[in-house]
Amino acid sequence: MKNKRPLIFLGSTIGVLVIIFFILWAGNDFQALRSKEPPFQLRYDMMYQKKYMAQESNYFFADRKAMRDHVPGTLPRDGYIYPYETFEQAEAELTNPFAGDMSVLSRGKNRFNTFCAPCHSENGQDTSEVVRKGMQMPKNLAAPNAKSYSDARLYHVISKGQNVMPGYADKLPPEDRWAIVNYVRELQKQPLLYEVAATDTTSTATDTTATAANPGN
Repeated sequence: MKNKRPLIFLGSTIGVLVIIFFILWAGNDFQALRSKEPPFQLRYDMMYQKKYMAQESNYFFADRKAMRDHVPGTLPRDGYIYPYETFEQAEAELTNPFAGDMSVLSRGKNRFNTFCAPCHSENGQDTSEVVRKGMQMPKNLAAPNAKSYSDARLYHVISKGQNVMPGYADKLPPEDRWAIVNYVRELQKQPLLYEVAATDTTSTATDTTATAANPGN
């Protein structure tokens, strides 16, 4: 009769190792729930994906941009081309649907700090990191000239762009653009941090918004 003890020992050892492995596995997941430190990865799942992040270069495309431009002649579902070429047209037909609505300020601040603050700074007046690196100083949003803009004109500038500022109609839905308008009004309640010349050189008297239509409202 063959001695089965080695097989029993081997099976027991494997069983114990499997149990220890699953205890460590589960413990790692539990630790991750209550720890601020990154967990030790026993399994990778979708933690690390082969993908390109925003602003990264991608050598698959000739222009090396990972963020792709909209395909000409196409629109997102439920989207359409922003129809106004001048701020006068926008002022004649647009009204702020969230005028005086304080509930959108949090969203407006989030969108402003994400899309506008890199150039305008978070308070709309300071020198931003982009300007420190050599870009033109944008309009002081608390200046009298900027305060005189109607809500519709601010919305138009956000949508179409002006001078060196690009339009954001293809990046922000209408409700986010209006939320930014409301948040800019809050920023304009601040006192001026520095004097602005009577002729604000960061903006021209004529509307120089981009002529290329952007998808969006």
